[in-house]
Amino acid sequence: MAVAVKTTPETAPQQSLNRLAFGSLVGTLYVLACLAIIYSLPVFWGEKISQTVASAAGPFVDAALRFLVVLGVAALAILIGRRLIGPNPPHGIRAGIAFGIVSVLAIGLFTRAIGAMLEKTGGENGAVVGITLTAAVGVGLLIAGGTLLFRAGFERWLVKVEDQGWFSAAAYKRTQGQRVRRGTILGILILAGSGIYTLLSHKSLETAGNWQASLPFTHGKTLILLPEVRFTVPLLLVLFALWFAYRVVNFPAFADFLIATEAELNKVSWTTRRRLVQDTIVVLTTMLLLTGFLFVMDSAWIWILSSPWIYVMQTEKADTTELDTQIDRLNQEKEEATARGDKQMVTSLEDQIGNLSRQRDSIVRGKQGGPQEW
Repeated sequence: MAVAVKTTPETAPQQSLNRLAFGSLVGTLYVLACLAIIYSLPVFWGEKISQTVASAAGPFVDAALRFLVVLGVAALAILIGRRLIGPNPPHGIRAGIAFGIVSVLAIGLFTRAIGAMLEKTGGENGAVVGITLTAAVGVGLLIAGGTLLFRAGFERWLVKVEDQGWFSAAAYKRTQGQRVRRGTILGILILAGSGIYTLLSHKSLETAGNWQASLPFTHGKTLILLPEVRFTVPLLLVLFALWFAYRVVNFPAFADFLIATEAELNKVSWTTRRRLVQDTIVVLTTMLLLTGFLFVMDSAWIWILSSPWIYVMQTEKADTTELDTQIDRLNQEKEEATARGDKQMVTSLEDQIGNLSRQRDSIVRGKQGGPQEW
């Protein structure tokens, strides 16, 4: 019996690709818009509201209210973003949004550097050409970055990066290797805390104001990239250290290594306190006996080899007392001659001191048949 089968082209991968790429672009634009709003809030507050609140309730209340407003807007933006992304977002969209944000930042800094170079070389006369070229470079890089998102190979790379767990709070094999994982987190946090403490104790950021970049062809206008560096940089470092310490122990390859490490530690047979004390006494006693034996043997061989009938090892020190006395006397005479200004006498005394010093060195080295110092 013949059965007719209708073949349909496989369009799911292409639809999935378009959904991931489009979602990454929209998510990048949404995050950048939220960041722009959050950055503009302190400026708007300082120009329109700060003076009224500060005069009525004081500067502390003004700063606290401004911080709470910024924090509330950021929380609202995160809530809206989670609603927009939906319960079942395309797999890899978090990595795509992160790539988009980093790419836009890198493209902006690179385009700004190109514009600054064109502004410096072209001057006021080439402003139109410089602006056109700068805009063309920026738009071209943005188009290239957007086109890259729609490549199937790049989609697989985004999915692979997201599978590593850097953009998720989910734990990998949560119930396994907990002690080693906690110790690793503690070690990373101690290292990061030491670095941040050193940065603050040396006051490396005290003189830093805002991290800002000058905009080319705007007659000195700047764009604030990071306000109040002395506060925001330590805070960002703390947040990054906490997130990195948590995520690195949930990175699949490293987490499996930590789990295997704890499994091997559990196989170790730990000795009892009594056995530990006994073994320690045995080791210390052995070391003391070995040290005494080596000392006795070393002293015996020194006595045998330096004895008159063998006389291989010579331990007698060179006697240079007489020469040292003569050198000291000549140095005193040299100082007196220097004080009198008798240059001829000073030169003669220096020659005599040099000859006696060479004789002394030769005796010490045993080059004139005298005893050697070993």
